[in-house]
Amino acid sequence: MTVFWLIPAVATCAPAGRASAAPNEVRPASQSVQPQDPAKTATAFYTVEFARRPEADPSGTYQGHAPAADAARRVFTLNLAADGTAILTTLYIGKNDAIQHGRWTQNGSQILLTFDAMGSNRPPHPITFRHRGHILSPIHWDPSEWGRSGPPVLHRSLPKTVSTGILLDPRAQGGL
Repeated sequence: MTVFWLIPAVATCAPAGRASAAPNEVRPASQSVQPQDPAKTATAFYTVEFARRPEADPSGTYQGHAPAADAARRVFTLNLAADGTAILTTLYIGKNDAIQHGRWTQNGSQILLTFDAMGSNRPPHPITFRHRGHILSPIHWDPSEWGRSGPPVLHRSLPKTVSTGILLDPRAQGGL
């Protein structure tokens, strides 16, 4: 995303009697002649383009818990893979997990999570999250699927480390 700023610059127009001055000449403020008449001062606006810092990569694993009033006592784990695929796992305490596959896209700070159809059933409606730092906060969902309170706020899970600070990689062979 590109941000444009209007930056005011005060410049003076050269007096009409000066032969070297072009009509409506605009000079940087450091080179301008201080006019004696305020009517000879013009304000110009320059458009300057600033490239925004790229959004942080939201891929990773996030977890959240349903509110304490939730009778099902659910724990949600959302894995956003770098390739745009997503897996939402809902753990019902004392019961089986429910796994939903889908895709995610990022537009600025918003993450749109869309789900794949499950068998002959239509897919669940998308959920939109706001990504800030290590947190995904739901901002749009279907209340008929998630209730009025919606999905929980999800926090990025940190990789597990051992006391030496070495990252544990389950794909590594041979162990430590």
